Amino acid sequence: MRNTIAYFGLAAIIILAYLMISQHPGTPTPAGAQSPATTPVIVPAPDGGMSIYGKPTISVVQINAILDFYGSPARGQGQALYDLGLKYGIDPVFALAFFANESTFGTRGEATATLALGNLRCINDRPCVDRDRGGYAQFYSWEDGFDAWYKLLDGPLYKGAGLATVETIIPRYAPNADHNNEQHYISVVEHLVTTWRAGKVQVL
Repeated sequence: MRNTIAYFGLAAIIILAYLMISQHPGTPTPAGAQSPATTPVIVPAPDGGMSIYGKPTISVVQINAILDFYGSPARGQGQALYDLGLKYGIDPVFALAFFANESTFGTRGEATATLALGNLRCINDRPCVDRDRGGYAQFYSWEDGFDAWYKLLDGPLYKGAGLATVETIIPRYAPNADHNNEQHYISVVEHLVTTWRAGKVQVL
């Protein structure tokens, strides 16, 4: 009898331990995994930040819906933004978030004329305009501007320097020294990404 009780007691402990492990909120989720509701899971970087590198966690349909909702002059360019993300290994949800914060999807500031996703400063292979305001790269199309942003983040200044998360990229991309608010920028981008990954369109 004692052996039987001990047996069932041990079995109960094993089952309880299994349930605790399987439901622990800290259990890592494989990159690209989705919940039963097909909501993409945010996979934190090793330092607890949000890495921009990885597979898309937002669809072409949703990107186009967001651009259309906010009246972006780049509406209809969701496929290009998505495909370039695949090309450079950067989740396009971050490109969209930077686009939102920099120019409200191309509806304000320099981007209305330069067709730049991120208000990039002058580069060697594109015309340089508005030099009296520090100079900005002029792109030939929205897709051209998207490509330049992805290429920049995938290059030596960011990926090559080991900068992978929003928290580590922003201080170089939009430093306080250039009259930016790094922490606010980080908060905005992470909020946008989290909201869109939940399947929503309206955020701002």
